[in-house]
Amino acid sequence: MNSRLSTNVLSILSLAILWEAVGRAMDSSLIPPLTQIGAAWWKLLSSGKLLANLSMSLTTLAIGFCLAAFIGVVLGLLMGRFRAIEHFLDLYVNALMSAPTTAFVPVLILWFGLGMESRIAVVFLFAIFVIIINTMTGVKQVDTVLMEMARSFGAREREIFFKIMLPAALPAIMAGLRLGMGRAVKGMVTAEMLLTLTGIGAMIMQYGSSFATDSLFAVILTILMVALVAMKAVQWIDRRLTGWKAEIAIE
Repeated sequence: MNSRLSTNVLSILSLAILWEAVGRAMDSSLIPPLTQIGAAWWKLLSSGKLLANLSMSLTTLAIGFCLAAFIGVVLGLLMGRFRAIEHFLDLYVNALMSAPTTAFVPVLILWFGLGMESRIAVVFLFAIFVIIINTMTGVKQVDTVLMEMARSFGAREREIFFKIMLPAALPAIMAGLRLGMGRAVKGMVTAEMLLTLTGIGAMIMQYGSSFATDSLFAVILTILMVALVAMKAVQWIDRRLTGWKAEIAIE
């Protein structure tokens, strides 16, 4: 863990030094130095503009992702456990997973208008299908021998589900949630740029159209930090829930 942390820190420092050098050597209107971006970020933060827009964006992200996580895990479990449900829904899940989500934006506007509901729907659509597929795959990969053995000892279906199937599928479920979180952040920004100019997406459009590249990069770095923190939070939950697997591997 310490070695990995040291490598990450070294990677970030190397990128920061390279960015600063390139920014000073080139036209700062194209690639501003990192120090200039940092100054712009602090100005946005101290003015309250960044926090106000970020809180709006994070509300959309949290609601959309939580809905996608709950419905996606439930549907994935059902599709992985019951073949009839998988055959009934598999065609739609795979088709919607492959389709560009932005194509549904006009429909969402018609259904929900231009308010928060439509932005939440975009985040939901970006995240849910990868969660469904990972959850279904995790359930289908559970060792059937363990389930048959449990049945032979008189275990009921509910006990098999909660004590064997769900714990065994949990790593795949959490992997799907991590991927879903990454896609949810993309959906959050996409919704704010395509639907209504609000939150972080509005700041990107504003600074991009006015060629304020230092502020633009400051907002982009903020989005990257939000995505990193969100992914790390899901990863921490993953370690808490599946830590027993690492203990078994060590033993």
